[in-house]
Amino acid sequence: METSFLTDEYFTFNLGTVMYAIKVDGVKEVLNFEKLTKVPKALPYLKGVMNIRGSVVTIVDLRVLFGIEGSQDIEHLPIIVTEIPRPNDADLTLGIIADDVDVVTKLEKVPSDSIAYGTVPHRNDFVKAIGKKDGKFVLILDLPVILDSIEEEINKN
Repeated sequence: METSFLTDEYFTFNLGTVMYAIKVDGVKEVLNFEKLTKVPKALPYLKGVMNIRGSVVTIVDLRVLFGIEGSQDIEHLPIIVTEIPRPNDADLTLGIIADDVDVVTKLEKVPSDSIAYGTVPHRNDFVKAIGKKDGKFVLILDLPVILDSIEEEINKN
């Protein structure tokens, strides 16, 4: 039986017990947690902003957005600094809190009729594909779609 792989390399990380991935070319760096400045009346999953080399970067906790149980003590967790392409605009830098970061790897392609699990109810568009690594399923996130959803929610409030 021939194994097919997804063509891009992915950066894998854990939120709770679920493994997620994003394209590695969107990852700028992984940082140890540093002091955040809280933003008053922010959405619960927007944890604050952080100064990263003179740039103000919003830090998001996707565990809260996805309804995943996780450590409330985020001060010891890594932050994945991503750069998300924006159509007709400059790329946006966003920090993602992760429970654990894994590796950069190619993922085995998993054909799937449904990618509705592991995401916010009624938002299965947050996951664009499913891969497999070491026998475990990996949900590949669509960061531009997640960012659009966050911006829509901010604009509603």
